[in-house]
Amino acid sequence: MGQSQDEKRKEALSMYLLRLIVLSLIFVTLTGSALRAEGAAKRFALVIGNAEYSGKSLSPLKNPTNDAALISESLKRAGFEVTVLMNADLRGMKQAVAKFGNTLKGAGAKAIGLFYYSGHGFQASNINYLAPLKANLQDEVDAEFEAISVDWVLAKLDAANKGANIVILDACRNTALKRSMRSAGQGLALLKQTPTGSFISFATAPGSTAADGSGLNSPYSAAIAREISQPGMSIEQVFKNVRKSVVAATGGEQVPWDYSSLTSDVVFVPGDDAAAVARSVGQADASALQVELQFWNDVKNSGDVKQLNAYLAKFPDGAFAAVAKSRIEEANSKTGSADQIEKLFARLTSRSLIVEKPTRPHEFYANARMHELQGDYLRARQDYMKFFAFGEAYVDPHYRFQSFLKVQEGRDGAWETYLSMARGRKDPVLYFATDLLQKRDARVKRLEAYIQTYPDFAPAFYELSRDFSQARLGQQSLADKKRENELLTRFMKLVGEGKFLRYFMDQQAAAKQIEDAKQRLAALSFLSSAAMKNPVKLNTTRSNQGWMLSFSIADQATEIFVAKPGQPEVSTGFMPGTINQTTGKPVPYPMVTLPGNAGPMELKVSYRDVRGQKQGPFPVRFNPGSALMDGQKMILERMPNSWISFRDWDGKMFAYFSHLVSYRCAIAKIEFGVDVDTPDNQFHLLPCDPANPHSVRYKGKNSLTHLIIPRQTRYMTAKLTYMDGTQSAIQRFDVPR
Repeated sequence: MGQSQDEKRKEALSMYLLRLIVLSLIFVTLTGSALRAEGAAKRFALVIGNAEYSGKSLSPLKNPTNDAALISESLKRAGFEVTVLMNADLRGMKQAVAKFGNTLKGAGAKAIGLFYYSGHGFQASNINYLAPLKANLQDEVDAEFEAISVDWVLAKLDAANKGANIVILDACRNTALKRSMRSAGQGLALLKQTPTGSFISFATAPGSTAADGSGLNSPYSAAIAREISQPGMSIEQVFKNVRKSVVAATGGEQVPWDYSSLTSDVVFVPGDDAAAVARSVGQADASALQVELQFWNDVKNSGDVKQLNAYLAKFPDGAFAAVAKSRIEEANSKTGSADQIEKLFARLTSRSLIVEKPTRPHEFYANARMHELQGDYLRARQDYMKFFAFGEAYVDPHYRFQSFLKVQEGRDGAWETYLSMARGRKDPVLYFATDLLQKRDARVKRLEAYIQTYPDFAPAFYELSRDFSQARLGQQSLADKKRENELLTRFMKLVGEGKFLRYFMDQQAAAKQIEDAKQRLAALSFLSSAAMKNPVKLNTTRSNQGWMLSFSIADQATEIFVAKPGQPEVSTGFMPGTINQTTGKPVPYPMVTLPGNAGPMELKVSYRDVRGQKQGPFPVRFNPGSALMDGQKMILERMPNSWISFRDWDGKMFAYFSHLVSYRCAIAKIEFGVDVDTPDNQFHLLPCDPANPHSVRYKGKNSLTHLIIPRQTRYMTAKLTYMDGTQSAIQRFDVPR
């Protein structure tokens, strides 16, 4: 049934209003986009392609000019003002860089500068150079005058522009320079400096060469041109995708390497730019575009694979499809594949075979180990560097590579290599590995700071614990044992929480570290918590001349210091003519004296341990009353055979209690028995005289020190009740015959 004229007019009006709303939305979106573009950072690029080389050392290349043209067009579409220079000699390259620097200087503080070079590059004396046309390179001296160093380019850009500087070098082609220049290495070298605010990308890992490509463009430049056109991708994500593409295209022969010291975000094509989206989808219906934008804004930052897949299912060819796929791949790499990678790695190493065309990180690592075992150290080093280019969060490849480097270059050489690797890389695992090459004191300081920043990074706790172990120190102080115990306890807790094995591709290496940690913890289990809190114990001895205070320290002390109340601390000195065979140092004298009338006081005791570190002061409380009792009790307990002695004199048998009488300040009651196993009598003591605690009266009032017992007595028994309420065991004393 046909519509009435009134219904048709209403439908036409609705469609008109809908189009008006859509046009308004587009106008608002594009106006906002234009305003953002007007306030955005200015972008400038210098693109150089050198192909037409001639001479013995630098052969002609097929693709650099094609690469330069391709990159130039891609950068223009991304909003860059591009200057292109083809087949330039030394003067032309230097003039172009200088002019480019002047352009950046006048562009404002937020300008983005991009330098791209395609052509021959080489290293001489560990310095990277870009080769102009007509360069006459016979030895390493020529490099300084006939080529342009990468460091010079970086310095020029850094001086000219305080915004972001991007340097892209497709410049690691094979050359004949190694035959003519002794110090010329294969490929480019690790950078020794990365100016702040820079992003630097090499076509391949340090020490390897890059392919010119069998088509019109090199694999590296072709991947860059493709990836920088994707909206919404950060520069780090762009070049991560470039790396994957190049590895796949070259069968693992080429793995791009990046440095970043950027302090701001760089995106080639903003993902929230409606105008860019409109260009990428052509004349898409505006209402559909608004629906897609709304959907993408809802899921883009969720990190949820299901939500990102839902976007792809609804918009498989959408403007953000490439970004969504990349984020899904990144999320999967963080969660689902670790177990599988470790199993694949174990399978590879068990077969002891070289992977012919490696494309995945674990394949490069397996190849590096195999090349190392076969003695092919150049290929081993190349494969290690290719593995590290992926930035995988595994520590065991660093352990292996560092051992390899120490043999090849010594510890200092390994340290220099890792410093260069870590420079400009935002990789906590690489920072950790670099710290391991420090000398002990510096390493401890760096690792202590590291575990504060990354409190769940279990490998750092294990490595730091080793620096306090007996195996590494030889002689441990109590402080060393305490710190080792703390670190190992924390390490095993993290192991239990699943925060250790994830950092090991080689699970057997991880198992060895766990077993070592368990054994060391078991060896430390004897540590007393009280001794760790205060390792100084006071022993006292009272004679009629005064007090002797002896310090027992639950650590190996090389010197002891004591401070009495109101006095500075002083060393107790050393035992004359005695040397500790373990430390090789004099044995400290562990005693001080006090007068007999000394009152209660708190002493401060410090000591120097085997590390030479001063520990303390530890408070030691001296109470003469309890000290007298404790000291005498200790002697009585140590010498029970002296409690009773016998004398047969003048036809009588005497039982002497003189020893007990002299230590009576510790005794509340003496019980004895004659020819019975359980004491059934009491020996009455003289009162304790703290001023003369050991005095014994043998004559006069209260001078009882002995008993007369029957001559036929065979034995006596005795038991003491001490002043603190405790009782001794019953002791038996046989009468001599």
